Amino acid sequence: MQKIISLVLLALVGCGGSSTPVIPPTTGDFVKNNDGVGTARVFGIDFSVRVNSSGASTDDVIHADFVEPEQSSARKRFTLGDDITIQLDSVDESEVRFMFNDQDFGTLNVGDKVVIDDERHVEVNGTPRSPELAE
Repeated sequence: MQKIISLVLLALVGCGGSSTPVIPPTTGDFVKNNDGVGTARVFGIDFSVRVNSSGASTDDVIHADFVEPEQSSARKRFTLGDDITIQLDSVDESEVRFMFNDQDFGTLNVGDKVVIDDERHVEVNGTPRSPELAE
């Protein structure tokens, strides 16, 4: 799927578009689950998660608008094991909204490192992160 998206993006670039879409990088993205450790790189953000079962899946929706790049959007949703679901929605080319098991954990930036432990506590770059309170 990633190869298809990349080919579509490359084809669109060759069609006389005016600018680069404002979505985070997708080069090198992967999601895998090996021996109880889930790892992923999505939008240039690294994830490490202890999982209780095998399996991993991904689902993405990318709308790259080369005429009005600010109208571009991207969403990637992936699962690891039975109980980990992460969704990332692009804000711009370097920032995404981070949802973990349907709870809003704020934003992440390209280059961040996210660790989710056995108790499902989240750390971003070594700092604990809690779900944001609904306003």
